[in-house]
Amino acid sequence: MFRKQVILSCVIASVLLLGGLLQLSRSLQWNPFPADSSYAETEFPLGSSDPAPGGEGSPLRLLIYSDPSDAEGLRVKGNLAEALELAKLAWDEIAAEDIAALPPDPWQVLVLTGQKNEAIDPVLLKRYVENGGRLAVMTRFYAPALNELFGMAQNRGFLQGAVQGITMVKPLFPGYPDLPSTNNMFSNSMLDVTLLPASRVYLTAGGVPLLWTHGYGSGRVVYWNSTTGVQKTGRGLLVHSLGLAAESMVTAQAGIRTLEIDDFPSPAPQATNPLVRQEYGLSTLEFYERIWWADMARFAGKYGWKYTGLMIGNYQNRTTPPLPPLTGEGPSQTIRFFGPRLLKLGGELGLHGYNHQSLVTPDEPLPPSLNYVPWPDRGAMAEGLTRLAELAHSYFPDHDLRTYVPPSNVMGREGKEAIAAAVPSVNIIASLYFAGSEEAGPLEQEFGPDPDNARFYDYPRISSGYWLDEEEQFFQTDAIANFGLVNHFVHPDDVLDAERSQGRGWSFLSSKFEEWMAHLTGSYPYLQPLTVRDSVKKLILYQNSRIETRYTADRITIRAQEAPLPSVYTLRLPAGKQPELPAEQGTVISWEPASGLWRIEAAQPALEITLKDGEDAP
Repeated sequence: MFRKQVILSCVIASVLLLGGLLQLSRSLQWNPFPADSSYAETEFPLGSSDPAPGGEGSPLRLLIYSDPSDAEGLRVKGNLAEALELAKLAWDEIAAEDIAALPPDPWQVLVLTGQKNEAIDPVLLKRYVENGGRLAVMTRFYAPALNELFGMAQNRGFLQGAVQGITMVKPLFPGYPDLPSTNNMFSNSMLDVTLLPASRVYLTAGGVPLLWTHGYGSGRVVYWNSTTGVQKTGRGLLVHSLGLAAESMVTAQAGIRTLEIDDFPSPAPQATNPLVRQEYGLSTLEFYERIWWADMARFAGKYGWKYTGLMIGNYQNRTTPPLPPLTGEGPSQTIRFFGPRLLKLGGELGLHGYNHQSLVTPDEPLPPSLNYVPWPDRGAMAEGLTRLAELAHSYFPDHDLRTYVPPSNVMGREGKEAIAAAVPSVNIIASLYFAGSEEAGPLEQEFGPDPDNARFYDYPRISSGYWLDEEEQFFQTDAIANFGLVNHFVHPDDVLDAERSQGRGWSFLSSKFEEWMAHLTGSYPYLQPLTVRDSVKKLILYQNSRIETRYTADRITIRAQEAPLPSVYTLRLPAGKQPELPAEQGTVISWEPASGLWRIEAAQPALEITLKDGEDAP
């Protein structure tokens, strides 16, 4: 009996001692569970094939005409060109005088981007389509002489005012939600038209036909009754609408998904949050450690996420040197707790800032509503970045910092130079893909080399939040449709902000967040979960790859050079056609039967796709 009491006392003493040591370690800012901070980069095997024997078949030719004096048409052309490059589709310009000699071809599409098309002879344009040519009109324009060619029974001129929203009558790509008329993401100037019975409507806005196809003679016309072709938010729709014009069309998918956690790790608010206190009875830090992170770790395991956390040192507005070191201050506690846990999940740590002041000098744009304090010069910015990098390396000495997210998505050229000087390992800047109607200042980016400093690659975020509304869902789906990439973005304190969380607690938000994850992995299982640095690595390989596709009536061949494997393609076919692929080359999946869209998951760089007669699309 006495021996059992001694053993029990020893066990209790050991537990108390361990608890005391853990508490002491927290107070002394010592990490009792050090993690290996080295980063194992993901490798992406590449494949290359020989050219198709004899060059059998025709390549897809997209010939874009824009009147040089049409400013809007040139903007549409630029936006479309970016979308086509992301989808790995080549295009060429064509002059008005060359259209007359253009031979009809089912895998050649004449694309008109603007409203000024007076230089094109309407008689020749009708003859071109009637004889089998393919035409895509990307911006509506008033031309009564071409009503029949465009599939219009009546054209009553321009509607008064803008028409908002989009309804998917016949979806082009899986996953797009409808946008109600109260949503101003797309604000269309439209023609008031009644279509011919043979016209096939894909999209409407406010009950008015927005996108349709029309057969004319042996050819086909795709018509956008819209002026929104300048918007990034519709690039995927623009690309896939061209597939409605051509006899068939293959586009490529990068196959990437990333999830950034901004302001993480960062100092936790000291004040008790009413939403958290009401729902869990915990302090904010306790909620982050026990509830929020437990769910985020569970999501990572269940859905494969590899998070990229962007660290911040403090929330003070001090920008004038000398700047105090961050070691030994509050942020050390959260970095010590969350950093090793994020890395253990295969994640990446990047930088957000010494504080939350955007990297701009007094001479550079800074939205007044932010109430931020500009930095006096590049040297002051570099000092702050150095302080944050010192803190990161004190805990994770083997973890190279590669990714930087600008606070409030605002930074100037001086900030980029400061990063290059202070933290040379950083080579990725992740801001916004689409700034929308936000006030002047946010840094809007394309995916690719930074235009101000070629040492950086821009990898912008596309969507954000734990609870995606239909606008976020639409834009995210459109980027997937365009080139197969998701870059989503959350803050830990989105949960604490009543406006960002719409007054809902974490139980509700986490359930919505998981619903989104389940939808994403179920609908687009080929999107590979990666950190930002690995995503950039794969995306650069994808962008540098070369893909040659040739088409005949019963066969499509794809030849890829230096392409990441496995590769994913979308394939749009005419109604009644079905693709077949040898099993060793990959898998074919029917994706959007209503519009003849298929997905090809290729195991090899060379594909021989045979087109068979199948059931007509509904």
